[in-house]
Amino acid sequence: MGRIPATELMPDFTGRVVNRGRLKLLESLGSGAYGKVYRALDTASSDSNQKFYAVKCLNKPAPGSHADLLQQREFSLHRLVTGHPNIVGFHGHFSDDFFVYVVLDLMTGGDLFAAITEKHIFRDNSPLIKRAFLQLIDAVQYCHDVGVFHRDIKPENVLCSTDGTHVRLADFGLSIQSPVCHDFGCGSSYYMSPECIGREINTGEYSTRHNDVWALGVILTNMITGRNPWRYATSDDDCFSAYLHDNDFLRQVLPISEGVNRILKKVFTMNPLRRISLPDLRKEVVALDTFFAHEQISTRVGDDLVECSISDGSSSLNSRDCYGPPESVSSSTLVTSAASSKSSDESYVFASPVVEHLPGKLIGSPAMLGDIEGEESHFIICNPNDSLSVPSSGTSGSSRPESKGPITPDTHPIDPAIDIPDIPEEDGLGPPASVLDGPFIRKAVVPQEARPKKKGVHILRSAVQRIKAISTVGNSS
Repeated sequence: MGRIPATELMPDFTGRVVNRGRLKLLESLGSGAYGKVYRALDTASSDSNQKFYAVKCLNKPAPGSHADLLQQREFSLHRLVTGHPNIVGFHGHFSDDFFVYVVLDLMTGGDLFAAITEKHIFRDNSPLIKRAFLQLIDAVQYCHDVGVFHRDIKPENVLCSTDGTHVRLADFGLSIQSPVCHDFGCGSSYYMSPECIGREINTGEYSTRHNDVWALGVILTNMITGRNPWRYATSDDDCFSAYLHDNDFLRQVLPISEGVNRILKKVFTMNPLRRISLPDLRKEVVALDTFFAHEQISTRVGDDLVECSISDGSSSLNSRDCYGPPESVSSSTLVTSAASSKSSDESYVFASPVVEHLPGKLIGSPAMLGDIEGEESHFIICNPNDSLSVPSSGTSGSSRPESKGPITPDTHPIDPAIDIPDIPEEDGLGPPASVLDGPFIRKAVVPQEARPKKKGVHILRSAVQRIKAISTVGNSS
């Protein structure tokens, strides 16, 4: 028998007056795995200028417990970054005998996940994508500047205005102040960098700064296409393996412009030390004219009608195909900054992707954001039901009850069942991000059945060797 979700044991707080009568909790805005969120009226505000907040109600942990320490850490780091216009404001917390109440800015537009998968407000809208994504870059840059590294950047942890013109970074439950981390597999699977996963690239620690940059690249792909580029950044994921073989793969299967493709190659650079920096990422996004491939024509691949871009001679699905029909996404509509009932790790359950060989092109099927059709994928970190369970006090590496919005399920690193062969000396890491307009590796298109099955592992292991060499040189100097 499964454990009962913490929120099922919590009362309905609607109408309750808390904080010595200062806040009246109104309608529920949603619930996560460990807490409920309500719109709250500041009773001290005037009738003509009423103020409202989002109040998150959490079970009170035992003083001095592991959960209590994690909660206090989140409050401290969130307070440290509050004040930036693109970070959700933290107004304080208080408690009674049984619950902790966290007072936050109220945003009525929901989270970025709903904006992408349900409202489709970014579809074919380059100016809006640029505006929102630059705000997100600025928020992450500010966090890094004050020494806070998020580690769980994903659409569910980004809140939006109703029209998507204003976004704010939220949920600092996994944030730390260390620029390097030994806690591998921490975060949400779709947004982890290969070095954070730590099973094929593992140098003993990884850079939290560069891991945040990788997550931003996945979010940019989400905003443009409504899809994740891959399920898991390991060599046994078909789409990620195809990207390792040809780093123009995403351009071939998604409706991204050549400029976006160039940026993503600089973000999805295997060596984190060569990954594009946030200031450079911002400059490149500012310079983009469009995020989408245009001038679409229809062509038939087998029995399926596929949209192909002819603007620069490359093939891609168009944005409408990638977002999918309305019925392919959840019918529940988020109405607040508070929480979605599902997070990406809880609801993205897919059949394995398909990467087929066609003359001159690789046609794949990156995961559709919000799609829950198909058989369960073994790349999902946690069982969706288990993700709603109350964690033990010793569990680490997941969003905690203090996290705002949708709760990331407890994360457990996956050890793919693969053999890792020796690496030939001639295998290299490739050019730095600044010159990634050239090929990452040779671009000869080889039929899937004729390819070395573990080539992706060769590339990943080669990256480890190169990163260790660079680190050794840096330390010796």
